Amino acid sequence: MSTPNPPAVRAYLARVRTALADLPAAEVDEIVEDVRPHLLEIAEGLGERATVEAMTEQLGSPESYAAEVRAAGDYPPPPAEGAEGAGKPKGSRRTAARLSLWVLVLGVGALALVGFAVGSEFDADLLAALVVIVPALAAAGWYVWSKGTGPVAELPEVRRVWSGVSGRASSLAAHLRTMAPAWWVLCAVLMGLSALLLVIRNSAAILVLPVFVGVAALALWAGPRSGTDRRLLWASVPVSVFVLAMGAGMVGYLASSLEGSTTEYPYQYTSNTSYDGEPGLFYGDEQLENVYVFDADGKPLRDVYLYTEDGRPLTVPRYGCEEPTQSRITQGRDNRFPRPHIEQGGYDDEGNYNGYNAHRPSCSESDEIPFTAAIPK
Repeated sequence: MSTPNPPAVRAYLARVRTALADLPAAEVDEIVEDVRPHLLEIAEGLGERATVEAMTEQLGSPESYAAEVRAAGDYPPPPAEGAEGAGKPKGSRRTAARLSLWVLVLGVGALALVGFAVGSEFDADLLAALVVIVPALAAAGWYVWSKGTGPVAELPEVRRVWSGVSGRASSLAAHLRTMAPAWWVLCAVLMGLSALLLVIRNSAAILVLPVFVGVAALALWAGPRSGTDRRLLWASVPVSVFVLAMGAGMVGYLASSLEGSTTEYPYQYTSNTSYDGEPGLFYGDEQLENVYVFDADGKPLRDVYLYTEDGRPLTVPRYGCEEPTQSRITQGRDNRFPRPHIEQGGYDDEGNYNGYNAHRPSCSESDEIPFTAAIPK
């Protein structure tokens, strides 16, 4: 059982059919049946306001809609001076339509760059670029809102692109319409989370909070309606791109932060690495095996624990001697100083230490401090 057509749809289709009257009747019937579901969807969205005039505001005149269908289906142009309105926009009308289109394209590209930069840098100051971008998009959107999408759809560049992608675009649009409600809610949620993260990172970001509230509100209002009112694409497309770009930037920021952090020894001092690959302490280019601390009277201090300026322990390996092999081994990691002094050598067969033929290893630990310190008064 077919759905009855509202009077506005019947009248609009009648004018479309008239504008296509030069084509074979069978093809005109097929075209009308193809576009009827879209017109019914528009009329349903308009509700009681469904009139030919209201549909013209959204789609352009039936004649310009027919011209768009001709271009998409690669049909021949109408006979010279055909039905009213079938001609292309001329003069200033075409210039304004083209300007509106390219402001949308360039504005969306600029929003993508700004959104990605804000997300990847977590810097709300970059939103200052919106002072230029948003008014330009608003002016282009106002033109389309007042004139409809017909003048833009009739531009040669739009017709060429649309004729090449119309089939794929229709299936993609149908798929996206099923995802649209969840997507616009997700956009609003992402804007709220982004604002929260920026404020946590920098309390001054609260000054740009209205920007995020505005984007979220626009997503919830214009997004669901853009499926039936194509004029709102000048709002919903920029919002979608901005949210996607900011989300991509934040994912990159979080990934780089996780990559740069250490999980095995989160508090160790890792500015330099010792010769065996372990974290070490360095004075210039010289690796330090030990640190000795003295008080104001020149008395050495024992069991001193060292920390950085932000409270991280200077955790480095502690070495000792292994009895069976008489070799130096790692005995753990800590930040307690001074360490025992490790001396390695060997004995020859005659018991000479570090002799010419020394082959028996020797390792010894000493807690003695090998020097005295003169503390200036």
